[in-house]
Amino acid sequence: MSDLIPRQYSFNQVAGLYDEVRPGYPEEIIEATVSLSGLPPEGKILEIGCGTGKITIPFAARGFHILALEPGNELAAIALQKCQSYPQVKIMQKSFESWPLEQEAFDLVLAAQAFHWISPDYGCARAASALKRGGAIALVWNIDVSEHTDFWQSTQHIYDAYYPQTVKSTGIDRSREALCRCDAFDNLSEVRHSWDKVYTCDEYLKLLDTFSNHRTLPEPKKTLFFRDMTEVIHRSGGVVPRYYETLLLLARKR
Repeated sequence: MSDLIPRQYSFNQVAGLYDEVRPGYPEEIIEATVSLSGLPPEGKILEIGCGTGKITIPFAARGFHILALEPGNELAAIALQKCQSYPQVKIMQKSFESWPLEQEAFDLVLAAQAFHWISPDYGCARAASALKRGGAIALVWNIDVSEHTDFWQSTQHIYDAYYPQTVKSTGIDRSREALCRCDAFDNLSEVRHSWDKVYTCDEYLKLLDTFSNHRTLPEPKKTLFFRDMTEVIHRSGGVVPRYYETLLLLARKR
């Protein structure tokens, strides 16, 4: 993969794989978003970076009207296909930054696994402009919290070898801090829901291949990284347990 491709656009090159293996979002988080945001029946949602529609579909199934922005053409095409039975959903192939702003038009601005790619202060201010008075912004992430597992510990030497300068992303913290700084929002709420999943070797390697830092690792390092990970998985019995926490940050527009 060319180093010229920004990491946030690397998902578009594996759109089908992304749709196959990336997890969706728990119903508890969807319901908390609806409840805390005060979304009216058939309310209008602006979704930032919808990907293949992982969180779009649950809101569409509840009857909400959605304008979903997705800059990747392959990702947007899958989302469009999956939303065919929901005429109230529109998929637009644009980034949030390049989208022609519709002032005070939406009841909810929603971003799942996407807001950390946007400059947080800019993103909060632009989201506030798109929201009606009393509307809400909802930011959602699936966070891997498997540090306590034997498998996690057994792979740390691999990450140290191939990603010696890697630090844990602070994108969620930056987004939270930006929401607190933004004068347009108040009543910040946090909701967390824990869940887990066991992956087969093939499933887990596919999942890893959808992560931006793995996709942009230059050859031959990428091939060697996946070889070493495969060996550890086989030594661990051929399965990988993962523990997740889905986080919702939600704030209301003043």
